[in-house]
Amino acid sequence: MPKISISELMNFLRCISREYNGQILRSCLLAVVLSAPAVPSLAQDTVPDAWTREKCVRYERAFRQLLPSVAPKGVTDSFIKGNESFIAAGCSDGADVCPKSPADFELANALTIAAMNFGTASTFLPFVCR
Repeated sequence: MPKISISELMNFLRCISREYNGQILRSCLLAVVLSAPAVPSLAQDTVPDAWTREKCVRYERAFRQLLPSVAPKGVTDSFIKGNESFIAAGCSDGADVCPKSPADFELANALTIAAMNFGTASTFLPFVCR
């Protein structure tokens, strides 16, 4: 799978949003993420393996790089705090982060593509709306 940079990813998402008003893509990407089966959280005394820790480092890096480009558009505090909690727990607590605003969806989509680009499955991501 070819690797893409965060800026290329953001340009792609902006292009799609302009061309299709973003609704179809956002809906499709979020449907894929939210329809993934829930994964039971790891027990508190279980230490994440090296690949889980590496995925978390990469997810945090993507989150920190993508947030400034989307945040001015209205990313909600609950979405930011949910992602920060997920990262602080080593990305292994099964956090429920539910995008609500258009900017939340934009960031969730960008994070999903970035996560897939660095080799994770959609079940790794914290996005769940209950």
